[in-house]
Amino acid sequence: MTGKKAFWLSFALTLGILVPLYAAALFLGSAQLDGTDAAAAGEGVGIAVRRPDAQDAKNLLLAVRQEGENSWFVLLRFDALQGKVCVMPLPGDLALPEAEGPKTLAEQDAYAGPGMAALGLEQLLGIKLDHYLSIERDALIELGQQMGNVSVDLQWSELEGLSLPEGETSRLVLSASAAAELLGQAQAQGLDPAPLRARLYSAFLLVGMDRLNTILPDFLRSEGAFSTSILATDIYDCQRILDYLALLQPEMLWAAPKTENTADGCTLTAAALEQVDQMFR
Repeated sequence: MTGKKAFWLSFALTLGILVPLYAAALFLGSAQLDGTDAAAAGEGVGIAVRRPDAQDAKNLLLAVRQEGENSWFVLLRFDALQGKVCVMPLPGDLALPEAEGPKTLAEQDAYAGPGMAALGLEQLLGIKLDHYLSIERDALIELGQQMGNVSVDLQWSELEGLSLPEGETSRLVLSASAAAELLGQAQAQGLDPAPLRARLYSAFLLVGMDRLNTILPDFLRSEGAFSTSILATDIYDCQRILDYLALLQPEMLWAAPKTENTADGCTLTAAALEQVDQMFR
């Protein structure tokens, strides 16, 4: 065999060995890139993950109506940015600043509606009230029933003086209707129902927080016994906030503010105003 033929034969044999090895290496490298590494490298690329911001916190004035009585009022804050929900009942005889005509919160609500009452509160408290919801007592109880029952510690100081079921020693399970009866009992006995209302409202909100993002929007879209400043377009914002809160166990803050009597009703103490500032800003 001549040297030239030997060269070409050796070259062909080398190619015959190297080309399959190179092809196999290229295939394995491509498969690995298309697998775990590629998934890790491309994970989340081009996908915007929205997180709560300052727009995902709303204050709400809840006015609860009952035939033959003045409404009672509760300030609520749903704050997805800070992961908290706040509850603060307000007395109906709270004096509003420079009110034309009726001077108290309940009188303003009865005279001009919850919208004007909310405006008066904004001036008094120096906070923004994004919306109001005025609802019949029975409709509120129906909402509460959908959120489930709450377990109440019988050592709560807010339960002192109330008639409770016999045989219970440590905890009491309450439905929304049973909770409403307890509040009615407190009022009938001349007790201040505000602290118990704050406790119970916060308990129902906490136990139903994983479902409130469905319950409340569905209610607001219904033909219920309520009036509200929450428009159809606002419901999506409310649902987004509640969606965030449903994913976590929000901090539940509640307070029944202290008041001082005046000639025109009552006013909040300096400590109560500070509580409002901390909870609703």
